[in-house]
Amino acid sequence: RSKDKDKTRNVVSKSDKKAFEEAKKRLKLEQEDRKKIIPELRKKSRRDYLKKRGSDKLEDLEADIAEEEYFFGQTKLTKREKTDLEYKQKVLKLAKEHRAAGDIEKIDRYYIPRDDVKPQEKYVEDRSERGQGSEQSRWEEEHMNAALLKFGAKDAKEKKSKKYDVIMDEEIEFIQALKMPGTLKDKNESSKNVKEDKKMSIAETKKSLPIYQFKKDLIQAVCDHQILIIEGETGSGKTTQIPQYLHEAGFTKNNKKIGCTQPRRVAAMSVASRVADELGWKLGNEVGYSIRFEDCTSERTILKYMTDGMLLREFLSEPDLAGYSVLIIDEAHERTLHTDILFGLVKDIARFRPDLKLLISSATLDAQKFSEFFDDANIFRIPGRRYPVDIYYTKAPEADYLDAAVVSVLQIHVTQPLGDILVFLTGQEEIETANELLLERTRKLGSKIKELIILPIYSTLPSEMQAKIFEPTPPNARKVVLATNIAETSLTI
Repeated sequence: RSKDKDKTRNVVSKSDKKAFEEAKKRLKLEQEDRKKIIPELRKKSRRDYLKKRGSDKLEDLEADIAEEEYFFGQTKLTKREKTDLEYKQKVLKLAKEHRAAGDIEKIDRYYIPRDDVKPQEKYVEDRSERGQGSEQSRWEEEHMNAALLKFGAKDAKEKKSKKYDVIMDEEIEFIQALKMPGTLKDKNESSKNVKEDKKMSIAETKKSLPIYQFKKDLIQAVCDHQILIIEGETGSGKTTQIPQYLHEAGFTKNNKKIGCTQPRRVAAMSVASRVADELGWKLGNEVGYSIRFEDCTSERTILKYMTDGMLLREFLSEPDLAGYSVLIIDEAHERTLHTDILFGLVKDIARFRPDLKLLISSATLDAQKFSEFFDDANIFRIPGRRYPVDIYYTKAPEADYLDAAVVSVLQIHVTQPLGDILVFLTGQEEIETANELLLERTRKLGSKIKELIILPIYSTLPSEMQAKIFEPTPPNARKVVLATNIAETSLTI
């Protein structure tokens, strides 16, 4: 635990020890820079001083000669005095000639090239003009441009006329097997709403979720029962909306928190970011997430999303979880090792703490099994899904399923209207192979097809790269996400 604690990056605030070490390192760097730059500054100061001193001494010499000529001009001088005066006059003349020669050098003029003298930079050709045959290539380019301007390109008409459309060879045939209707009336209305989804405000988006109709019933059920099994379709809004409803109902009073576990790291991060946007709060303050090696929470956090492993770690430091008023075990149907261990621990705590509310969220029909495990707990079902789902199967089995997936993506991209594609593959190696195949084939097609943005996501990918899948797709383009089972639950892309 101590090793992980040292490696954990605290996003909200840095510890005093780390801040002190950083300040100490910065001070050391400043001292080293000062040692390096002071000798250079001394040289510069000395040069400026000598330049100014030369001018002052020249003026003093000129004034000295003028004074001697004024006072001793009519007087007969000795041989030594004459020699000193002539010496001063000669030095003054040479100094003035030296200064005049320096001014002459500054004037631009032509010098005969010499091997031992390097020409100034301003007289040298640009890098783009250097090289063998550069003058010849410029001459050819000028004459070609002049010819095109006068006569035009001979194949201009052929370029304008589009002879052929993109033909997809090796197309895969599909058969529609099952159609699951959504809460929207038909497919056309669904696609229209997808396009207008960006224009909808957050409040309208929340109201369009299937769970919104059962808000009051859900809060009442949580108040009436200590343990509740919630069953709802994927995308119904369970993960993002239930903690908000409970916060509005007053379950976060007296410095209590609502905890929600997720089986995936990227799910905890993305859901916390979404909830913070919906509530208008800064991520890390009232809404935060906690994953291994990264803690984005503070003392003010009341809605906390975390992985199953992080909640298990909290059991070590706080066995009764006194800081939580509600615990939500999300995606219970995943049945990971950490989730199964959590079931036994939270069941024990629920008997010990009657004030703790326990919600088990599942997206499949296994809710009855969970209910039996938690002493016949009540089941709250949320029917409906936002969009219809059509299931298609290939007519014949494919020998190379990876190549078939790539062909299917390009087939959908060319023939179907705009909309993102999510491809599930078995691991990182297959994702990288599919990425290369898609890049190679889209480059060959060039501008004949619309832009296809390929985004991979797997567990070892850095968090910054994983977050790219949630960025909005540019207009007139399509996004294809190549994912492992990391994007199977809790993510709405």
